[in-house]
Amino acid sequence: MKPHVAIAVVLVTAVAFLAWRTHLWTIARPGAAPGPLALAVGARGLPVPLDATIPAVPFGSERLAAGHGVLLIHYWAPWERGSRAQAAALDSLRRLPEVDGLHAVVVCFDPFPSVARYVARQRLRLSVLIDGGGELRHVLPCPSVPYTYVLDGAGRVAIAQAGDVDWLSPQTRAVLGALLAEPVRTRPPGRTAL
Repeated sequence: MKPHVAIAVVLVTAVAFLAWRTHLWTIARPGAAPGPLALAVGARGLPVPLDATIPAVPFGSERLAAGHGVLLIHYWAPWERGSRAQAAALDSLRRLPEVDGLHAVVVCFDPFPSVARYVARQRLRLSVLIDGGGELRHVLPCPSVPYTYVLDGAGRVAIAQAGDVDWLSPQTRAVLGALLAEPVRTRPPGRTAL
């Protein structure tokens, strides 16, 4: 092989590898035990500007909007370790009386047909949404898979947590119950103009 052809092949391979690598997800380390949900440290910021309609599996779509009750978004993939157990435990959690009113969804980025087959085979009952266009990720980034956000009733990020979650732990249930019990403020506290 001529030297200039070899250099071109190496450059094309390197560029292709870098392009491919930028599209990979960071995945939770194997062996890391699921942990309970914990409130984010510090004061909650401004409400998240979330109002999106995301395609759902097996058909239809679902509107996600911040500020209309407590919203749990769990970024997930059917190929991740323990995906079935995570989805089943989250489904069980959302049916408990102490978290009544919690809107919980699982969000995936994989192609629709493969996710639809997986959901049908596993008989998942909770909402599985496909954010293929990145509309949701634009507002709530997904730095790793799995990743969980919980927005409080006012639409502010109360929890942003990487890794598998122990959905049925007493701490997770207590944190979500406390968020559901909070009064919803429509505007920040302060003086009112007369």
